[in-house]
Amino acid sequence: MVAELKRLDAAPAAPDLERAGIIETYEEVFGGRRRRFPNNFFNGSAGHERAGVITRYLLEEKLGIRVQDIPRAIHKKLFYDNGLTWMLGSCFDWSPYKAIDNAYPGMFHKWQFNVKGMWQGPERLKLAAEATRWMIENVEGVPIDEIPQRISATTFGKYNLRGMLSVCFKGSFFRAIENAYPGRFHPWEFRNVPKNFWQGGNGLENARRATRWLCEEKLGVQRDRVFQDVTYHLFREHGLGGMLTGCFSGSSIQALHNAYPDLMVPKHPKRKPRRRRKVEEVRLTEV
Repeated sequence: MVAELKRLDAAPAAPDLERAGIIETYEEVFGGRRRRFPNNFFNGSAGHERAGVITRYLLEEKLGIRVQDIPRAIHKKLFYDNGLTWMLGSCFDWSPYKAIDNAYPGMFHKWQFNVKGMWQGPERLKLAAEATRWMIENVEGVPIDEIPQRISATTFGKYNLRGMLSVCFKGSFFRAIENAYPGRFHPWEFRNVPKNFWQGGNGLENARRATRWLCEEKLGVQRDRVFQDVTYHLFREHGLGGMLTGCFSGSSIQALHNAYPDLMVPKHPKRKPRRRRKVEEVRLTEV
């Protein structure tokens, strides 16, 4: 056995025959037949290869954890309880994520393991953008144009990213979206605008921007026609009913006047008539 371990120390990789020896050594340590792993067992590139063999064996064969479930199942205690405290400390600075990345290189992201201090430091916003795009595009499969209708704070919680929202964006999922897709969306396009967005000193300014976006970008209405063509129902249809209620007591005329103060408000603005359903005359036939 000593000769075999020396051979393992010198080996740069772990083919099938060596894998059997690595697992046997681990089982002897775990079962108490060996006090500890041999000296230098986890040192260098060969040591990291052995650590990867043991990690994959532990998770997939010994514990029966599916690879896709690893992020939800992994924690430090799992390594401690299975005799790998020394490996985790000597090879991976006590980081379960580093141990997993060593065993499954490139398969997982650190935000799936809630790595301590991950959302701090100068690279946190770049990492947050990567995590947000990964969640939306790779996992949820949401087309970018549909993000306002399909993504919310609940989506971030589903993928254990509420900590990221709290630390990086003061709890605002819209700020996280803006960080990942700068300039692509407006807050009012989402089902829930940021807290107090329609209130305070900036409330009317936000309402002005939203109203002009509705009239000019979404509806393409000419300035001199906004009072005639843009109705209360169009505000609600495009998600701005809450703005009307919060800023203008439900009045679309006040919202338009706030956005276009240079235009004269008609006393009785003419609206486009609603389309009426055609009622077909039904003739009764005598029997």
